[in-house]
Amino acid sequence: MENFTKNIIDKFICQLNKEENKKKINQDILNPIFKEFSNKIYPYVSLLFLMYILNLILVIIILTLILKKK
Repeated sequence: MENFTKNIIDKFICQLNKEENKKKINQDILNPIFKEFSNKIYPYVSLLFLMYILNLILVIIILTLILKKK
């Protein structure tokens, strides 16, 4: 049984290493998954970036106000 599974895994790896199969996997499986993931996550990342910028601006304003009082 062990030899059988080892042979199957070796054949599977050999097939995965072929250039044609790599292209198919990339085009038909990985690229759509990454596109969908990036489309769904993009609004959250952009919102996070916007919040970071606003926070940075607020910190700068507060620091300038503190320094002007002294």
